[in-house]
Amino acid sequence: MFKTIIYLKKTGSTMTVAKHLLSMLEPPFIVIAESQIFGHGQRNRKWLSQEGGLWFTEVFYTERILGLSLFISIPILRVLKKYNQEIKVKWPNDLYLNDKKIAGILTKTSRNIAFVGIGINVENDIPDKAKKYAISLKEFGKMNKTKIFEEIKKEEERLFPVFSENGFAPFKSEYEDHLIFMNQNITVKSKSIIQGKVLGVTNLGELIIETMSGIEKIVQGTVLNF
Repeated sequence: MFKTIIYLKKTGSTMTVAKHLLSMLEPPFIVIAESQIFGHGQRNRKWLSQEGGLWFTEVFYTERILGLSLFISIPILRVLKKYNQEIKVKWPNDLYLNDKKIAGILTKTSRNIAFVGIGINVENDIPDKAKKYAISLKEFGKMNKTKIFEEIKKEEERLFPVFSENGFAPFKSEYEDHLIFMNQNITVKSKSIIQGKVLGVTNLGELIIETMSGIEKIVQGTVLNF
């Protein structure tokens, strides 16, 4: 699937570089950097992207947009679980370990082209100011980020045809099994503030919440209390 991979020593953001390269390169391709100066996640939250972590952006064609951001978490989840069984997913696609963020995914689409930014703390140190909410795989043993990158790429290439054919549905149960606040009460900021018990996700990746007034299905939102 990804025959072209552009390696950078240091860049502002692999997502920004990938968007510039689209005028010169035919998807699918990956831009990967040793470090980023302006790494960011959802809602432009800064992501510290020091050497030792995996920082890359994938660019590829897809006819399926619904459920894509949740699907992308599955191959990463499967690979990281080989190194630590306690990896969980926070809707829509952040990955957590010991209640701390270990990986984030930022998905953007333009017509039938997807830009998927992925950041994973592997061999990088976590700065003291971020240790309350972030964690690195290196805390659990010696890691090889190049090997993990290849494993993720291979697993994604294996699973993507299934997603292209059937959407997110084949991965729904696996996702729910690892949903960090499954059956818990949460608060989500969407078009309004929604509070309730998490029942799971739909085949399209919507978060299902049981509220005092009934069932809500949330397409996009931010979980405020987790």
